[in-house]
Amino acid sequence: MTELKDMIGIIYEALKNNPTIAGLTKTANGGYRIKKYDYPETSDQSRTFILIQPLAPPISGNSASDIDMQIEFTFQIAVESPDRKEAKLVQHEIKEEMQKLNYGQMTDGLDEYFETTGHFVDARRYRGNTNLYDTNY
Repeated sequence: MTELKDMIGIIYEALKNNPTIAGLTKTANGGYRIKKYDYPETSDQSRTFILIQPLAPPISGNSASDIDMQIEFTFQIAVESPDRKEAKLVQHEIKEEMQKLNYGQMTDGLDEYFETTGHFVDARRYRGNTNLYDTNY
C-alpha cells in the first residue's frame, strides 16, 4: 500500500518555503505562525499569522470508467495582522504559491477589520484539482 499524500501539508510547506511569507511569520524558536485547521488562543497573535482550513473533504475532480482521474480540493487561507499592508502582501504571496499548485481563487472570502482584536483579516478561498492521475490523497 502506498502512502497517502497530504494536500494541507503540501500547501503548508509551500507557504513556509516562500521567503516573504517565512520572513513575516517565522517565530523566535524557528517555527512559523502558520497553522492548519485552528489557530490556538495561546499562540502569538500580536504579529501576522496564517490559518489554512479545508472547506470540504476532497472530491473526485474528474473520473473515467468509475476511476478517479483527479482530486478536487477547496481551502480557505486567512491572514490576520495588525498591519493591513502586511496582510495584503502575505495574501498576494499566498495567491502566487497557490497558483503554482494549480489552485484558483474563488469569488467569496473576507476583507475586514476586527476592532475587538485590532486585526485586519483577509481570507480567500481557493479551489484546485490535482494533476491527472495524481489521486493518492
